[in-house]
Amino acid sequence: MKKVLLLALLLTGISLLISWSRPSFFETVEKKLYDVHFALRGPVPISGKVVLITIDEKSINKLGRWPWPRSTFSRIFEELVAEGARIVAPDIFFADPSRGPIGEQNDAMLAKTLRENSNIFTGYYFLMTHEEIEESNLSPERLEENLRNVRGSALEVPFRPPGLKEAIGIQDTLPIFSNLPGGKRQGFFNMIGDPDGTVREVPVLIGYQGAVFPSLQLQVALSVIGDDEDPLPLLKRLRLNREGRFLVNFRGDTRLFPRVSAADLLEEDQSFLVADRIVLVGATAAGLEDFRPTPIDPTIASVVLTANIIDNMIQGDLLRKDSLTDLLSRLLILATGLILAFGLSRVKALPGFLLFLSLLLAEALLLHFLFLKWRCVLQNIYPFFSCFFVYGGTTIYRYLVEEKEKRFISETFQHYLSPDVIRELTAHPEKVRLGGERKELTVFFSDIRDFTTIVEETKAETLVAFLNSYLTPVTDVILSQKGLLDKYIGDAVMAVFGAPLPEPDHPELACQAAVEMIRLVKKERERWATEFKVLKLRIGIGINTGPMTVGNMGSERRFDYTVVGDAVNLASRLEGLNKFYGTQILVSQSTFEPVKNLFPFRELDEARVKGKKQAVRIYELMADLQTAQEKILPLFREALERYKGGQFGPAMELFQKCLILDPKDGPSTLFLSRCQEYMKRPPEDWEGVTQFKEK
Repeated sequence: MKKVLLLALLLTGISLLISWSRPSFFETVEKKLYDVHFALRGPVPISGKVVLITIDEKSINKLGRWPWPRSTFSRIFEELVAEGARIVAPDIFFADPSRGPIGEQNDAMLAKTLRENSNIFTGYYFLMTHEEIEESNLSPERLEENLRNVRGSALEVPFRPPGLKEAIGIQDTLPIFSNLPGGKRQGFFNMIGDPDGTVREVPVLIGYQGAVFPSLQLQVALSVIGDDEDPLPLLKRLRLNREGRFLVNFRGDTRLFPRVSAADLLEEDQSFLVADRIVLVGATAAGLEDFRPTPIDPTIASVVLTANIIDNMIQGDLLRKDSLTDLLSRLLILATGLILAFGLSRVKALPGFLLFLSLLLAEALLLHFLFLKWRCVLQNIYPFFSCFFVYGGTTIYRYLVEEKEKRFISETFQHYLSPDVIRELTAHPEKVRLGGERKELTVFFSDIRDFTTIVEETKAETLVAFLNSYLTPVTDVILSQKGLLDKYIGDAVMAVFGAPLPEPDHPELACQAAVEMIRLVKKERERWATEFKVLKLRIGIGINTGPMTVGNMGSERRFDYTVVGDAVNLASRLEGLNKFYGTQILVSQSTFEPVKNLFPFRELDEARVKGKKQAVRIYELMADLQTAQEKILPLFREALERYKGGQFGPAMELFQKCLILDPKDGPSTLFLSRCQEYMKRPPEDWEGVTQFKEK
């Protein structure tokens, strides 16, 4: 056990090192598990301050095919300003000049609108690689001009994350649309996703030529809730990572944000919706939108993604993923590793597996709870990996080293003990010695009626073949109900339910096995009669529940896993009483009570069997209740009450009525005979108890 503990502690240490180094494969899985939190969480409330003006199919049909002339955008922006929009932020990049004289007029109209309205924002793109520089075909002079045009949007405070990404160029809008007066109204459009392409966090700061520039989303947020002259307080609240990236707490449903078709905006007054709101203008029509995969939607339009980011900044319900959450993650890895280390070194395989599953479930619940309650983003894959790593490593070690003794026991006893007993013995090797334990179990005895006659009338070879044909399916029935086949006694079968493995519902399992055995005999009776000349085969079954001693009993050379005690003897006596009552299944009261609502029963008698001083109330379990039997049950119950009360005349009349309904009812026949006898010779000191002197 000490070696298991040390191994588990070593594996926990390795897990901590892996979580610190963050291999790329683990990080890929980590991000997928992170996405699950959003799927489980669902949508969250929005601020109500962000509205979308969509360039949708309706707008295309009414305003003309795409691309629209710049004059159309000018009309849209001016209409939004006129209707009281607080900020207008188009998610549209006006990079190229329009063609022809009319195009130039349209460009001039849009430029005039942008310059005269200081609440309209525009965007640009940073070029992050040399390949992007080459693809842009921008000359050094144009790159310098672009920098001059956007320089005014740079931060003017000393805030630079240590791992801030540096751009190598800028692709700005047309010069006439840039370098706008009236404050900081420009921000970059870049949304750089994770290696798998999914946008989970976005850059809101990028460095270029010694300055730090904000994204369009951050620039809007600064204008609404911050101070664009001193953005430092907001920047500190946003919990940016060391690269200046913002972890987005997605709203959870792309349909949450109010939206208006651009065509409707130009035709109808929308001031009730856009007044004093941040209005984002962008494409959602099929074939136009810039799709981005996110944890909440694999194809979210860029304008909707921008709305999520701005709304998250405004709401302030920010996710936390920093050095504190990393510390909590490693503490979780350490805690689960220690629990597994000390737990696995003290318990057997099954409890160890349950401990492992419980810890996995507890980790998953804790991680999601922290995400929901405090919006803390802890590592997901590494605590799970630690669980698998520690459990898997210790399990393999125990199998290779410590399980040798168990495999020896299994190989030694597999030929003459049931698989369940073998599993119990391998879990507890000390039970191979004589001894045992006291348990409450259910014992089951079955026997073929008139088997002596069958033996006398059947050839030896045929008899053996018949017994094999009978005992094989009977055994299958017992094993299917988790019973332990204790022994065969000629044609009789003894079984135990609830051992060696504990089964809380062992009385029910025994009763179900009895019912299925009766059905089996009924089904196979004709075949056995034809094939083995065993006619009208009938069996009797006795079941009792009670305390008994169970364990390996016998000599040092040969022993069996079996049960002994008064409760075992009573089950055997009940099986024998079937021939007196004309029944098939008899159970004791201790078996009847926990299953009385699960099977059809009728109380039969209070009997004092041979070897017992105390009377036992016995019940018949009625397998496959027939219509006639159902009808006699109320009559039989009333007749039995009269019988136990010593009213033998009225009882006799009721038993006669039972036999009219079911002439083959064995208990009614027996009690009718008793009533007739007692009416001739009334018993002294009548207690309603039947004394049996035979087994």
